[in-house]
Amino acid sequence: MAVILIDASESISVQDQRIVTMAVEAGRAIVLAYNKWDTLDEERRYYLEREIETELGQVAWAPRVNVSARTGRHMEKLVPAIETALAGWETRVPTGRLNAFLGELVAAHPHPVRGGKQPRILFGTQAGTKPPRFVLFASGFIEAGYRRFIERRLREEFGFEGTPIHISVRVREKRGAKKK
Repeated sequence: MAVILIDASESISVQDQRIVTMAVEAGRAIVLAYNKWDTLDEERRYYLEREIETELGQVAWAPRVNVSARTGRHMEKLVPAIETALAGWETRVPTGRLNAFLGELVAAHPHPVRGGKQPRILFGTQAGTKPPRFVLFASGFIEAGYRRFIERRLREEFGFEGTPIHISVRVREKRGAKKK
């Protein structure tokens, strides 16, 4: 679990972004806490919102708490945010439910055709939790954009608030292909 404390009175720094990236790469559940919220005026809050969208867009799924260490403002919201992130980190999706979801998703939004071929997702399974790891078995290479689409839809369907999701794809060999 990582609670990342960011000084809201200053611009989001490269160091802040680096710490967030390290937590995501380590597979940790994340809560973003913006400190010194009581010192901000309306204009700074507006610009901070824009900075969060652009600089920390890759962790839009992380719960966010605006706090003030000096006044104690919203400190009581920190523990529920941590519990939510940990619940997402430990979430397990049954294989049957995951495959039903993937079937509906691929039927409604198939992978784009590339090079005259359209890879199909044959089935998927959740390989582990803490953080959630999914393995998709496919007939061909699944592009990064389509993987992000699947991740976004997994979050919409099953939650996973506050946790990174790892999706790996295994390409199944053609049947009858002879091994040398």
